Amino acid sequence: MTNFEWGSKINILPYGMLYLVSALFLGTAVIFQPVIAVAAVLLILLLVASLSRPELISYFVLLTTAVSINFLFSGSMFGIEILSLYKLVILMLLVPCILVNGLKFRLSPPLWAMLALILLTFSFSIWLPEMSASIAVKAFIGLSLPFVLLLINWKKEVAEKQIRIITLLPLVSMLLGVVLQAANLHSLVAVEFTGAVRVQGANIPPHLAMLAFMGVAIAFIEIKRSPQYIRFNYIMLGLNFFILVITGTRGPILALVLMVLYYFYDISRAFLKGKKKFLIPLLCSLLVITSAVYMQLDNIKKRSFERTTETGIDLSGRAEAWEYFLNKAADSPYAGRGLGAVTVANDGTLYGGFVVPHNEYIRFYYDGGYIGAILLLLSLLAVFILVYRVLLPAVKPYYLLFIAAFLIYSFTDNTLSTVQFIIPFCWYLNCLYRSSQLADSPQKEVIR
Repeated sequence: MTNFEWGSKINILPYGMLYLVSALFLGTAVIFQPVIAVAAVLLILLLVASLSRPELISYFVLLTTAVSINFLFSGSMFGIEILSLYKLVILMLLVPCILVNGLKFRLSPPLWAMLALILLTFSFSIWLPEMSASIAVKAFIGLSLPFVLLLINWKKEVAEKQIRIITLLPLVSMLLGVVLQAANLHSLVAVEFTGAVRVQGANIPPHLAMLAFMGVAIAFIEIKRSPQYIRFNYIMLGLNFFILVITGTRGPILALVLMVLYYFYDISRAFLKGKKKFLIPLLCSLLVITSAVYMQLDNIKKRSFERTTETGIDLSGRAEAWEYFLNKAADSPYAGRGLGAVTVANDGTLYGGFVVPHNEYIRFYYDGGYIGAILLLLSLLAVFILVYRVLLPAVKPYYLLFIAAFLIYSFTDNTLSTVQFIIPFCWYLNCLYRSSQLADSPQKEVIR
């Protein structure tokens, strides 16, 4: 608990004035701007809680990623667009966590890469007329913030809880989606023009799919790493995979194929060695996958083959978008067009949903050219290697396949620039690193 000194009259006056001014502000706001008043009260309560129990605030911040706030509340507040304001509030709430736990810069390479990108932007990038300094600074702050999550030195027990919360995010989104549907604020499902029905929870389908992707991949890893929570992780594996499939999002499902195949190989090998206890997980896994794919077969056909395209498979406009962004970046291949330039590149030629190209390699090639894109990729690989080195041998294959799935997924979606992916992703890498590094004793392998 924070201990304030109240014994001196010198201290009493400033605090009294502070409370008086706060009361006047809130009283006035209730009359003229009740929404702002409610938001202010909630923020004050959160800040007070963050001073006494900062780990509780970290759990709350994680849970907020279960909601696509910018799709539920459009527009801006206090002159700041909702998504930027959300990121700013996250940073404010995590400050007490940083003060209590401290920062460790071992996993900081992506932040240095982002700094190099912003310097490259103001020195060698060739700007388009639509580009501006404010766009570059805004992009730098927005893209760098999730990488700060790699630095917080969480205690082991807190990190373990945070890992379990990340696997729960898809289910939280679904439950909130039911509540929002009942309140007529947001539909639980989305129906596309092709007729495909996609579950979205409290998000949009691609964002819920990102949460579910993380939930599935983490459950695979944690089954091997944390045998004490094996039942919980098996349950979350099944639920998250089912949620992923009913979102109708193809990219993350394809990205996880290698991980799923290795899991079946691993568990089948254990069963064939005489460990009969793995028969139930094996049969249940087959049942979940078969049922989920059967239920979504019609949706997959509608989304992939309803429209005739040059590629043969409907990529939802991605092929055209990739070609468009690559062509516009051709005049500045080494230093790119400047950080954030991709957000103003669509001149109306493409569908409005392509604010960015849905391919992170093209996105950072467009913004930073070969130099910026390679620097960022190398910085991420440095983090991946650092985490890999502290893992137990049995966990390493699943972790490598998780990273491979992330790299594959990044070909078809905005993994580094979407809150519902990059925040849980960076948070998990940090927790995995801290928890594995601080392990007091070797953990037993689940499957030998």
